Amino acid sequence: MIFEPNNSTDIISLIPLASAGFVFILGIFVFLSNWRATLNRIFFFYSISITIWFFGTYKMFFACENAETAMFWDRFIYIGVIFIPSISYHFSIAFANLRRQRKFVFLGYLISIVFLFFIKNPLFTDKLFVYKWGCHTIAGPLHNVFLVLFFVGIIALFANIYIKIKQAKEKIEKIQARYAFTALLILSFGALGFLPAYKIAIFPIAYFSGLICAIILAYAILRHHLFEIRVIAAELLTFAIWFVLLIRLLLENNWQNRIIDGMLLVLIIFFGLLLIRSVIKEIEQKDNLEKLTLKLEAANERLKQLDEAKSEFLSIASHQLRTPLTTIKGVTSMLLEEFWGKLNE
Repeated sequence: MIFEPNNSTDIISLIPLASAGFVFILGIFVFLSNWRATLNRIFFFYSISITIWFFGTYKMFFACENAETAMFWDRFIYIGVIFIPSISYHFSIAFANLRRQRKFVFLGYLISIVFLFFIKNPLFTDKLFVYKWGCHTIAGPLHNVFLVLFFVGIIALFANIYIKIKQAKEKIEKIQARYAFTALLILSFGALGFLPAYKIAIFPIAYFSGLICAIILAYAILRHHLFEIRVIAAELLTFAIWFVLLIRLLLENNWQNRIIDGMLLVLIIFFGLLLIRSVIKEIEQKDNLEKLTLKLEAANERLKQLDEAKSEFLSIASHQLRTPLTTIKGVTSMLLEEFWGKLNE
């Protein structure tokens, strides 16, 4: 069946493009919120891989009529997809704090890099399968090996997140681990995107899994911020404005208006990040002030206890000192009064 773009296809094709923009912005936001945190940096690279996947999918919607162009963009997609299992596994290691498995993280990235060099090799993918909803390169022998390793990595990361759920002592850690498990479970449905590579026609819903996974993972990473209603309001409002402006930019046909919308989007992103960071900073200052207040109250209570202990000590000490002095005074008085008889010189 020959793929023929139509109005509904154009609308569908905008979904991966909008998703690519959303995931990329989300990755930048998570990175800027705390770039020193390992999880945030891993998530940023994960968002780049997903963005490459989504953007390549968007371009393929309009390239199926030209086999050479379609194969180029399909292989472009694999640049991001090949790194998804290794990045996801790395995320699970960092999230569960499993230091013993760090050597496997390096191995995972090494395998991804090796496959990266085989993207254009006919043994990986060759020729083009065109179907009702799009097109896909046909899998070769090396693609089968990649698929096996892909699922091995997915199973390993699920095992690591499950370990985190079982070992987590704090309630917040368990909640975050469950979010991560759910997100990665949804991501695993992205494997449906490999079916056209084996000439199995399926509606291109796989990229929805990457979008939903990115949103849930970002929520899990930033959950300590999202407990505050002001941060929730600021983030939701900012994301909503970003998304609306992005859709407006994509649907605009006039290049002059598109440039204006693009500049406006950049400004809104900048000021949106400033707004969220200022709200977070204000809440952190409030939390620090509350902690200092509690420490001062505890110190004040301790001072009261020390003051009471001092008073009790002085009372006991004065009593102990007064008792022998009274005894000595009484005996001396009795001696002077010759109570026991006249004293000898």
